[in-house]
Amino acid sequence: MYLVSHSIHRIFQRPGGLAIRGAILACLALGLILLAAPLGLQSANPILKRYEYSLPRMGTIFRIRMYSADSAQASKAAEAAFARAEELEQIMSDYRPDSELRLLSREGVTAPFPVSSDLYDVLAKSQWTSELSRGAFDISVGPLVVLWRGARKARRLPDPGEISRAKALVDYRNIEMDPIHHTVYLKSAGMRLDLGAIGKGYAADQMLAVLQSQGIHRAMVVAGGEVVVGDPPPGQSGWQVGLDTAATAAGRPPCTVMLHNAAVSTSGDEHQFLELNGHRYSHVINALTGWPLEGENSTTVLARNSTTADALCTAFSLMPVADGIRVAESLPGVSALWVQRVGGVWKTYTSRGFPTSCRSLQKGGK
Repeated sequence: MYLVSHSIHRIFQRPGGLAIRGAILACLALGLILLAAPLGLQSANPILKRYEYSLPRMGTIFRIRMYSADSAQASKAAEAAFARAEELEQIMSDYRPDSELRLLSREGVTAPFPVSSDLYDVLAKSQWTSELSRGAFDISVGPLVVLWRGARKARRLPDPGEISRAKALVDYRNIEMDPIHHTVYLKSAGMRLDLGAIGKGYAADQMLAVLQSQGIHRAMVVAGGEVVVGDPPPGQSGWQVGLDTAATAAGRPPCTVMLHNAAVSTSGDEHQFLELNGHRYSHVINALTGWPLEGENSTTVLARNSTTADALCTAFSLMPVADGIRVAESLPGVSALWVQRVGGVWKTYTSRGFPTSCRSLQKGGK
């Protein structure tokens, strides 16, 4: 079992990618999950077969791999998992004007706003991550995200005044949550929440939970750069996952990790960045400065669930590496890898517990 995190995006970067995407959507028009196909199983257990399913969700392609003895059970479980992802997209999307998140951003500034259990849980985990990272991770970064999203499209840097005005609206401490009444209050008018750094991870966890509730325990869910796995494939110790780091994008081979009942997330700028005047600006925004990350770099986090891996991945990419290592080593089940290009040389840093197969990844060389 080998799957490269982020590789799904590359389908649409290759020649003919649009044709592939069109074929996918055409299949979907004929009925849900026509991409599913049992793949021959080389295992000590001849009863189980491997199935794969893909659907577009949250601006990327979500993919499921699973083992089941029954094709009807597999299809039913996958359909339920994708339905759960669609439900969560309607809750957490920053792009859909009628999403619960956008409604909160509009209505939550006038009075405490009651939210669903899903949205409350994501916001609570986000606030935990903000405290842990001392504000490096901040879901109130929405005004800056919108500003820099427009800058990438227009291929120009925002005016410093625009950055200052947007930055004045960003502060996770202005998000007030009431655990008894499940309400959220935004203390500053003009605030806009963005869950792009945690939403896909939460959706992946929820999809895996749905599969498990349907009796599918040997499964993998991929949501963009987020990968979460349950029990290992039959006859194997885990799922083999390739880490698509910044150096991998530059042509160096990925390393792989073997995972079971765990998650991995990689944050980088391979697909979303602005390059101007010799500078490379990432889509990851530093809420404390109002500016994106610069340069070629990526951060990878291993954790027990995808929500944690996704959020910490962004947090660690924005924190000094030494601080990120300290935080990672304080949390059970968490480890991290940083890959950065400094002066033309690839450098890597790892926290204690990160797989040794990747510790020397890309060291040295121009």
